[in-house]
Amino acid sequence: MVDFINEVEEELRKDKYNQLLRKFGPYIVAVIIIIVAATGFYEYRNYSTSQTAKAASAAYESAGKIEKSGDLQAAIAKFTDLAEVAPDGYAGLSLVRAAGLKVQLGDMNGAVTLFDQAASKFDQSLHKDLASLKSAYILLDLGRYNDVQARLGILAVDGAPYQNLAKELLAQAAFRSGDIATARTGFTYLSNAPGVAKGIQSRAEQALALINVDHALPLPPLPNLDLITDTETILPKQELPELEIPAPELETPQDQQE
Repeated sequence: MVDFINEVEEELRKDKYNQLLRKFGPYIVAVIIIIVAATGFYEYRNYSTSQTAKAASAAYESAGKIEKSGDLQAAIAKFTDLAEVAPDGYAGLSLVRAAGLKVQLGDMNGAVTLFDQAASKFDQSLHKDLASLKSAYILLDLGRYNDVQARLGILAVDGAPYQNLAKELLAQAAFRSGDIATARTGFTYLSNAPGVAKGIQSRAEQALALINVDHALPLPPLPNLDLITDTETILPKQELPELEIPAPELETPQDQQE
């Protein structure tokens, strides 16, 4: 009798299990398939990203060798072609390199275009703002003061990586466009504000002295244009943003503001 009862209970458990399996089995299978597919996609994406970064690194080094050979036009073409297919970190740096070569060839408007494109490729404000700063520096020399102001407004806010360099360029642009009052305000701030680099502070003091004597006198020169266009001498040593493999580093002077 006990065996019979046990057999009945076993059959009831099997029936209940089969009912649950029929009811929820398809969902369980679907969840398993989704997990397996997601894992496969994740692994494939990591592999694909790694391969893309390796290819970009090789192409970047190849473009650098062309530049060293002296064929600047070919190097520009190589860097700009790479920027179209490379991850954003390499794309931005490639455009900065190409823009610097444009400056060497005297194509300032072309350099501005490439620096602006580079700014759109960088995620980190340190690199993005640097590209915009270089663009504004060239525009200042070209006399396009409204364009300078359009690029530097955001860069000059407190806390921005290059706020004081941006404020100095804005004051220079105001002076060159004849807005002496705005120029005086900008240079006064830079000469008195705490934390301003000595180089900027000294130039601001000289500018104020010249403004107060004769508006027609030229202001102290800004940092050498080569410093603003050479990606290897602008920033403190920084790793490239979000690259999957070791990549060329962006190096700059120890004091970018002097």
